[in-house]
Order: sequence, then C-alpha cells, then structure tokens
Amino acid sequence: MSQNNQHNEILYELFGALCNESITPEQHQQLEEILATDADARKKYFNYLDLHLNLDRLHDEQTDADFEFQPHISPASQTNTLPENVWKTSQVLLLMSALICVTVIVSFVALSQPQVPALLSQVGPAIPALDESPLAKVSQTAAVRFAEGAPLLKVGSPIEEGQEYAISAGQLQLIFANGAEVILTGPAVFESQGCEHLAVRYGACSVYAPDGAEGFTVETPLSNVVDYGTRFSVNVSEAGITDVQVIEGETDVRPVKLDPSCEIPPKRLTRGMAQRLTTNNGLVVDEIPFDKSQYVSQLPDRIVTYTTSRGPSNRAQDLKCVTVQRGGKQYQYEIEDLIGVELTHYTGRSFLTRNDGVDPGNDDHSETLRRHLLDQDHCLLTGVVNPGGATSPLTTPPVMNPVNDPSQPNTPGMAVRFHQPIVNDAGPDIVLFDLQVIVHSTTGDAFYVTPLPFSSKLKTHKVEQFDIDLASPEAQLLEKFWLHIFQQKNKSQQDAIQSISELESAIGNGGNWHVVGAKALAVGIDLSDLGVPEGQTVDGIFLQDALDNQDIVDPVFIAGFPPLKHTTEK
Repeated sequence: MSQNNQHNEILYELFGALCNESITPEQHQQLEEILATDADARKKYFNYLDLHLNLDRLHDEQTDADFEFQPHISPASQTNTLPENVWKTSQVLLLMSALICVTVIVSFVALSQPQVPALLSQVGPAIPALDESPLAKVSQTAAVRFAEGAPLLKVGSPIEEGQEYAISAGQLQLIFANGAEVILTGPAVFESQGCEHLAVRYGACSVYAPDGAEGFTVETPLSNVVDYGTRFSVNVSEAGITDVQVIEGETDVRPVKLDPSCEIPPKRLTRGMAQRLTTNNGLVVDEIPFDKSQYVSQLPDRIVTYTTSRGPSNRAQDLKCVTVQRGGKQYQYEIEDLIGVELTHYTGRSFLTRNDGVDPGNDDHSETLRRHLLDQDHCLLTGVVNPGGATSPLTTPPVMNPVNDPSQPNTPGMAVRFHQPIVNDAGPDIVLFDLQVIVHSTTGDAFYVTPLPFSSKLKTHKVEQFDIDLASPEAQLLEKFWLHIFQQKNKSQQDAIQSISELESAIGNGGNWHVVGAKALAVGIDLSDLGVPEGQTVDGIFLQDALDNQDIVDPVFIAGFPPLKHTTEK
C-alpha cells in the first residue's frame, strides 16, 4: 500500500469514527492535528460530512408509509399494491445513488468549503471550527492544566462564544478580535460572550487593551469592568469576591444590582487605584491598597511550541523548528539554525531507533554509530537514553574516560559538547527534548544539568518541570519506535554501559517494538540557573537522572540557541 493510500485509509477511518460517535480521545486529537495542518484533508473532511449529513437528511424525509409493513392486507390487495411499493423503494435507491454521484462530483470541483456542521459540537471542542475570524484565539500557554471534562485548548485554538472553559493550573493567553490581550492564571473558569466581552467566573486575569480595544469588558459575578485603553487585573474568588487593580489608563467598575432597592453607581478607577467588591447583606464596595504584582504582563520565558515532520501514522517524527520565548519575545528557530552537539560521555542502559529496528552498531556501516542517534539526527524517536544518575548534584568534576577505569569509575550520566560555545543570553539558551511514555510521570523525569567545563564557581541545576510536558496541549504524539536494551554484566553496577566506547561495542538485545505510545516533551535550560554570568559561555553540559523514581530521563534531542544578536524576532 502506498503512503498516500495509507494516509487516506487513516483519514476515512477517523471520519467514520467521528460520524458514528465512536471516536476515541486519541483519535480525536489525531484528527484535529491533521485538519489543522493539511488543506487536502480538510477538503476530504468537509466532503465526507456533507455526504453523511445529506444521506441522513434523505432518510429522514421518507414518510413512514413508504416503508411501512401492513400485516392485515389481503393477498389480492397485496398483489395490487406491491408494484407501487417496489417503485417507491426503487425511487429512493435511485435518488440516493444520484445524490452520491452528485456529491462525489461536487467534492472534486468545489472551490469553497462549507461551514462546519453542528455534528462537531457533539464530539467535543478539540477540532478547530476553521473559522477565519474567531472572536478570540489562544496565543500562548504555559504549564497549563485543564480541569477534568473541560475543553482542551492549544496555541491557535479558537474560543467559542458561550462555551465555558476551565483551567486548574498554569497560564493561558488569549487575543481577541478587537486586539485585547488577556492572560488567565489557573485555577480559573471563564467564557467569552463576544469579541469585546470576557466573563470570569473564578480566577485571575490580566488585561491589556490597546488603542481600538476600548470598551472591552470583563464580567465577574459582582461587577462589569469596562476598559478605556488600560492595563488592569481582575481576581475573582470562589465566593465571587472581586478585586480590580488598574496598572495604567482608566476603567469603569460597574457593580451588579443585587438588590432592586439599592443601586451602587459605577466608579472610574485610574492608574494606581484598586477596589474590592464583596457581599455582606448586599453588595459592598471598598477601596483596597494597590498591588501591582497582581498584574501579569507576559508569560514566562520558555519553550513555547515545536513542529515536526509526520510519519506513516501522521504522528511526530523529525524535529523541524522550535519556538521559544527569550527575554519576553518569541523567536522561531529552524533546525539548521540550532547549535548541534557531540555525545562525549555515556553510562546507561539503552538506546532508541526508528520503527525499522535497525541498530547502527550492527548495520555494517562504519560511519554510523549509536551515539549518532542523539547527536547527528533530528529525530525525536531516536536517542541514547536511560543515562545513569545521582540523588544529589555534582560537587566535583565528573570522571569521563573513553574507557572505564575500575580504579576510578566513570561518573554516572551523559555529557555533550556543543559545536560552538553557548552564550548565556536572555531566557533559555539550550533546548532538550525528552521522550516520555504516556503512562509515566506527567511532569517528565527530573534530571540534573551541570555546565562544562566544571567549575566550583558554577552550579548544578535540577530540572523538575518541562515547559512542554505530558499534559501540555503542545506535546505531540510520536510514531512507534524500538527500544534496545543492554544486559548488565555486574549486578553491583547501576548501569550496563560504563563508557562511550562500550556504548558502541556492547551487544544489545536486538530491540523490541515499543507498543505503548509516547510524546515528545521539551524544556529550555537557562544558563543563568547554572550560575553562568550573562554574556559568558559554556562548551557543554553534563546530565544525570535525579533517581527520584523508577523512570529515567530519555534525551532524544539536545541543541543550543544562537545569541540573540544573531536572531530575528518571530
């Protein structure tokens, strides 16, 4: 079967599951990703739904009499009426056949796409509405967690009017059609009631309304906060208590009318003013001390998102580019813009290959080595993984002999040297991708990172949370891969492989197809966290798993970012 035919087979399997309402969450996410990136798939999708809905409509339009079984008709009457019934049924079949033919023809010549049918709302909000001008859309996320049962959103997702959304943690940035920008911090419950109206039922939001967005309104249980070109924050408690802080510009705070006999007039708040609305036998409005820290001006510097090539199952395979926020600004790096690495040290247990299972150590090509699975390819399915670790950070230089010396054993872990020194600039300076099996820790496997060359003036940093983790809407499902495991020679040793030379020469188990799915996680490493002064450089890094559970970090791609003076903002 050709790859194109296989792709079409997957498409129509997903379309069928969607229409008969048997689609799984995983299939739903897969279909969403296909429709968001493949214009041809969207055409096929609309044509399929058009045909499905037209056939349903045709069926519904038939009268019950056309197909009704009549048990008390006499044989003579039955003989007389049979041709008429047969004729009616034949008419229906002919009409259905004609409709199918017409629909197929239309599907090939149609130049415009129909609107998305209401069927999508029955399945869930994950599939984009494909509206060219949504009232608002998600522009950024940071460590966001969605409440159980709540619609999932990712960068680019449209916000549907009247749909309630809930995040349990993290941050979500929205951009409205009128230009207003809102950052919501979890836990929060909200919905949009138009391109100039956001209802916050619970949680904190920070609003920036530039010129042209005047009149943007944040509705809370106790007030409507109307902006006049401002930056302000709103914080709503579970009891509905509302705090409003004005950072700059002006807003009107308009209390709701809880008691028909008592109406509190609106108040204009200007820069440096704050107000609290609460209930105590009626609505109470108080002035409160101004707290500028309540306003969130931007999401933290981090790895924002990444794009990949797609494999046979339309899942992620090779890294193409990375979007990162550095110093509050976003930059997009193509794979060729990143600074590559060379694997220089490894103690550990296993390595990963593509789904063909080919082990570079046994492929009779002297130019391919197992270490190249990490340092010479851009594939997120391959890598030298499960490195050794420690329960505490390094305090002395790591021992990294090419061949292990039992009298001075190599330090557990792995090391890479960058093709050129990495400069400590604003925000993340290094990106690391980790392959994480979907049933393992949501936050990713913790690890230590130490700058090289080692210096007592610098420090080891523990990474405990990935920027894009297993629960992140930006984490992509990976194609299937093979896991190759080395056999331990000495039970007293933590790792099967004790040196970089053993990595290339040791005999593995031949590999096993990994049947459990995995996603690619990503984290940005800021050299400032390693004690590197701004503007100074490092040549490499040393990695160790934190050994805080039975799962070990699986690095599948590591690279450095070029200095910002050589980078163009996205």
